[in-house]
Amino acid sequence: MTTSSTLDDLRRKADRSAKAAETDRAALLTAAVTEAVQSSKYGHLSAVAKRAGITSQYLRDLVEAEHPGWLAEAAKERELAKTAKGKGTRAA
Repeated sequence: MTTSSTLDDLRRKADRSAKAAETDRAALLTAAVTEAVQSSKYGHLSAVAKRAGITSQYLRDLVEAEHPGWLAEAAKERELAKTAKGKGTRAA
C-alpha cells in the first residue's frame, strides 16, 4: 500500500503543479500582449515574443484576438513614420 499512497500523493502534486503552470502561462501571455501593444515600432512585437518564449505569429494572433485591428493600425503608423522621415532633406 505504500507504493499506492505514494503514487496518489505524486499524482495530486502533479495535478497542482499543472494547474499552477496553466495559471502562470496565462499570466505570461496576458503580460506579453499588454507589452506588445505598447509600441508600434518595427520589431517590437517580435522582441516581446522572443522574451516571452513564444513565436511572433502566436503573439500576433493573441494581440489580434484581444485588440482587433491593432496590428493593421500599427503597420499604418510605421508606414506614415517612414514616409514622414523620407520627406526630410537628404544630403547629396
